[in-house]
Amino acid sequence: MGVLTKAPVSGFDPLASGRLALFTGKGGVGKSTVVAALAMEAGRRGRRPLVIELGHRASMQAVFGVAHVGHEPVDVGGGVHACNIELDEALRDYVADHVPVAALARRIAESSSLARFFEAAPAVGEVLTLQRIEQLMAARAPDGGARWDPILVDFDATGHALMFLELPKVFEGLVPGGPVRRLLDGFSALLSDPTATRLHLVTLPARLPVQETLELHDKLAAEHAVRLGGLFVNRVPARPWEGDPGAIDALLGQLDGEPARDLRLLRRAIDRHAAAQAAMARLDALPLPRVALPQLSTRLDRRALTALGRIAGGGA
Repeated sequence: MGVLTKAPVSGFDPLASGRLALFTGKGGVGKSTVVAALAMEAGRRGRRPLVIELGHRASMQAVFGVAHVGHEPVDVGGGVHACNIELDEALRDYVADHVPVAALARRIAESSSLARFFEAAPAVGEVLTLQRIEQLMAARAPDGGARWDPILVDFDATGHALMFLELPKVFEGLVPGGPVRRLLDGFSALLSDPTATRLHLVTLPARLPVQETLELHDKLAAEHAVRLGGLFVNRVPARPWEGDPGAIDALLGQLDGEPARDLRLLRRAIDRHAAAQAAMARLDALPLPRVALPQLSTRLDRRALTALGRIAGGGA
């Protein structure tokens, strides 16, 4: 059973606890933007944030406006580093760590047939990803502290996150010992440690993303021991009109031309805001601190990302 405790919405700081922050949500809800914004906020606070992107998306390249984000962490600005765990490079890391003879390890890692096997075999990619995350968490800075803190993991989608969280259960009984078993046991302990790990949910104020978020929360609560952190509702539209919408409807019957067109645009904005509020109301039952992130009226540059990070991190 997951440990789900009610926390106050005000004053919630997702960077205050847990060195490993996991983020999941329906595809297209803006997880990468939320992760990048929080990483920028961690960098602004003088910490050493690392964003890990899972899946072949290259989203962080676009968000941070850099030429390439690959297997090794790269500086993307603002005190933030980012990487994308690539299967072939993760395989080389794993073989190098577990095959003591360097020449043999190199031959294994460079085998095309073995690479095809690992690509086709179920859950192997996730195990290799775990190995890489373990390496990055163990890395030390010159001052002896953790090289990366916090580490923010951007999952591809909810299905990918669930597969990742279910790895210890999938291999239970199949791998009784050895390095994979130790890796899985260590990951299971890390997930269940509330002082080390948080899983944050990201959604949109719309019917389908909210429904999937509710279902995901129920599944996590019933089947996983990971400690849930916060719920980020992305792209929340601002209230476009403080008055009575009925007044606009009355005016629409009296006007035509450009004034009527402008009023119809305003009426649609009011309807969109009402629909967003109705969708968000369904999330009230979840025992999670909630952060509403505004729909940006400007392009997502570093200034906007920094401002978004202040809000996501509990600021005004």
